[in-house]
Amino acid sequence: MADKDIFKTMEEAKAYVGGLSKTTKMPGKSASISAFDCKVGSKLAELPGSVCHDCYARKGNYVRFPAVRRALKARTKKLKRSFWVPAMVRSIGKDPWFRWHDSGDLQDQFHLENIIEVCIRTPWTNHWLPTREVGIVRKFLRLGGEFPPNLCVRVSAAMIDGMPPRGFTNTSTVHRVNGTLGDECPAHLQDDRCGSCRACWDTSVENISYRKH
Repeated sequence: MADKDIFKTMEEAKAYVGGLSKTTKMPGKSASISAFDCKVGSKLAELPGSVCHDCYARKGNYVRFPAVRRALKARTKKLKRSFWVPAMVRSIGKDPWFRWHDSGDLQDQFHLENIIEVCIRTPWTNHWLPTREVGIVRKFLRLGGEFPPNLCVRVSAAMIDGMPPRGFTNTSTVHRVNGTLGDECPAHLQDDRCGSCRACWDTSVENISYRKH
């Protein structure tokens, strides 16, 4: 059965997965789940000097409003639903750019494989998946898994000013004023927005370094 036959409308599909996010910084929509459900990130959040220690998704509007907290938590629970993949495909629609996740991270191998299936079914969309779940990604690749050409998986360094994780094609790091590795994200120079830059989605860009703010 085609995805469009399972969910007659985009609104119906979005309700099934709990909705999508739309941030002012980035082009297109994004998926978000609770940052308090992060596996590696929850441990790093307790570690001073880590990239997750002052996590933006654990404060501000992400936690200020009870309705937002409930929605993020509900999306995490809905990841295991039977028709999550076709619902995500229908929700993304024909958008050219999509981010996984502006809040939260990979939950397990099943989650990663489902994301990859969504990417395969949306070849017109450029997908970007930043993750600190090194173990999940490494296991997937070790077992012979491959990422589709429209998906850029960026494995992130755990510590500020740390080196990028080894053994991955695409990575990201976080730096202070000095110490940029690879291509520096220009957002801090353009009102904290992507603007015309799409380097995060570009698999030819090996490492992107984000300025700590």
